[in-house]
Formats: sequence, structure tokens, C-alpha cells
Amino acid sequence: MALGTTESSSDEGYWYDRSDPSALEVLEAIRRHRDAEAAMRRRTREDMDMGDTDLAALRWIIRQERSGRLATSAALARELGITSAATVKLVGRLVSGGYVERQEHPTDRRSLLLGTLPGAHERLRRALGPMHERMLRLASSLTAAERLVVVGFLDRLSEIVEDAPDLGGSPPSPSSPPAT
Repeated sequence: MALGTTESSSDEGYWYDRSDPSALEVLEAIRRHRDAEAAMRRRTREDMDMGDTDLAALRWIIRQERSGRLATSAALARELGITSAATVKLVGRLVSGGYVERQEHPTDRRSLLLGTLPGAHERLRRALGPMHERMLRLASSLTAAERLVVVGFLDRLSEIVEDAPDLGGSPPSPSSPPAT
């Protein structure tokens, strides 16, 4: 099991009904993908000397830039759900790491404008570019009908995961099954 993942099965498999082994194979494949992605993210963080929040912030700033929207420290704090004090520290780490530059916001003195430095894009491309190219080739190898099925399945799976109840950090009661 990869670090940072929550396991919902034992060595015998999932805790729930095994009536359709092929459906369980799909869920096991999803688990393998999640574990591989978690390991890839760990390697990327180590290669770029960043934490999870730092990498999430850098990706968000890049998305803002690509969509033509201003990236502000206040919006970053809202996006990541962190305090303004934590945002100041986070932005400081990204600046000192050579990933981001900050400028005064022209109309809001409480907020900073954030922009990536060219080197940040190059480091991300070097770290993730070859993998992204292979992923694109794999997706391109699917027929149009297969892509629709995969996209529909993954979108519905995402909705299920997003709708999962927030347990608030408390352990499940003995009578309730563990979350997946």
C-alpha cells in the first residue's frame, strides 16, 4: 500500500459483497492507479523539493495563468482552505524555491498577485512531461466510444467520491463498514 492512501480491503479483497468478481477487478485497478499516482506525486514532490500544499498551489497558479485569470494570494488561500498566515508562508516557500514571483495587487492592498517564473514551468515539464505524453498516447489509442465510456465512468466515480460524507476525523462506529 502506498503511503498517504486509505486502504479499504484486507488481503482477501474488499469488505463488501463479492457477487461480481469483474466489478471488483475494476475497483482493484482503480486502487492500483491511485497507489501509482500517489507514488508519482511523492517522487515529484521530492524531485522539486516541495510539499503537497506547495505543489497544489503551484498547479493552481499555473491553471489561473493559463485561463487568463489573476492568481491572488487571497484566492489561493480560499482554494486551498488555508489561513492567510499559512498562505504567506506557502508563498514565501514558492518564492524562495524559484517557482513564483509576487507583486502588489494594484487595487487590493491585502492581496498579492502571484505569477510563476519560467523555470517553474520547465521543472514541471521535465518532471511530468514524459509521463503526460505517454498518458496522452494511451488515451488517444482508445476509440471515440471507449473514451466516452471511460470519461463517463470516471466522472461518475468522481461524483461518488466528492459526495462521500465527511467523518470529521472521528473513527467509524464498530457497526459501520470502513470507507473506501
